[in-house]
Amino acid sequence: MGSYSELYIADYPIVTSKNSYYEDIVKMIFQKSDFKILERPLSNRNMITWGDAYTNNNELENVKAFFSTAQICRERLELFGANYKKAETDFNNAIAKLRQEEYYEFAEDSNLTFKVYLESIKSIIESKQKKYNNDYYTNFIDYLHENELFIAHQSINLALWSIFYVFEPESIVEYNLTDIIEGGWITDSPQDNIQIEKIIVLTEGKTDSEYLKNCLDIFYPHLSIYYHFMDFESSKYEASASRLVHTIKSFVGSGINNLILALFDNDTAGLKEVNHLKKVKLPPNIQVLQYPNIEWLKNYPTLGPNGIQNMDVNGLAGSIEMYLGIDCLTEDNNQLIPIHWKGYDESVKKYQGVILKKNVVQEAFLKKVKSFDSNNFNESDWKDLKSIIELMHNAWQ
Repeated sequence: MGSYSELYIADYPIVTSKNSYYEDIVKMIFQKSDFKILERPLSNRNMITWGDAYTNNNELENVKAFFSTAQICRERLELFGANYKKAETDFNNAIAKLRQEEYYEFAEDSNLTFKVYLESIKSIIESKQKKYNNDYYTNFIDYLHENELFIAHQSINLALWSIFYVFEPESIVEYNLTDIIEGGWITDSPQDNIQIEKIIVLTEGKTDSEYLKNCLDIFYPHLSIYYHFMDFESSKYEASASRLVHTIKSFVGSGINNLILALFDNDTAGLKEVNHLKKVKLPPNIQVLQYPNIEWLKNYPTLGPNGIQNMDVNGLAGSIEMYLGIDCLTEDNNQLIPIHWKGYDESVKKYQGVILKKNVVQEAFLKKVKSFDSNNFNESDWKDLKSIIELMHNAWQ
């Protein structure tokens, strides 16, 4: 008879396998901590798959499965490049190949768009029906039923992204491995087989890495495991924008396959080094980015020969401290700590600015991290640092 594994979303089985499971799918959307062993009331959802199952709702079942949500699974796929445009292109290419095979009449329909595909996925799952018949050569809906919502020639990661995209963020995603574990087909600890592909993050300095990790751990714990930051303490790494350029060039020469993300400050020194890297042919696994502009930095106090003047410091003085929140940059007298202008860089024809009282800003941020309360915090105090995290998440979009 055999045993079965099933991947569910919103209690609907979208991937079924006999005596095995798809490890590649698990590695794409789950972490080790997502594997749970629990007891719960026996559900009726087996009827979706087999149609004739009888369940007694007073019974309990022991479940061994990976659990997550549609939003978390989708965001994990997006870290490695999945998005709407890529999924749409992938769908169109798959349909074009089906059309070339000349087996499927529905593929000839010019109205069969990616939007129709998404709507069809949602409709099928919400119907709670799983049908198998011989009309899948002519009818697109029947084809999706027959192929568990996937289309031949699709990339599995983009097909999964499409499925997660159409559902509410908190829709439960479950990969139930109970039967194949208890049947002895796989190990009792499938979570141990997950090897996370780390994105190596390079920054200009120790504090950049530390503060970004703080933000990841607080707001994106489901994604933080995918990032590996440079260990400045153990490696005695010399922190600077120019040193970061040398490190990137070393990675280029080594041919390393990991995804590598280099983050430069949004200042004059960062711009100078990014311009240097434009002369280097970078492989697609290496992305070089600068911190994003901040709207309120367009009118920030600066200290120069003529005293305090407000001006746009984006691209001139955007070190990590400027992203820690207005609350950390404001002194007890309710005045913003000003930017101090230093040297002029002839290559980019801009002055370099640095925040005064940097240690005061850093201490204020560390205090904010230590006292963080997820039930009571000001979103605006974190939005600028989160904008860097969002930049990181979209690096391969």
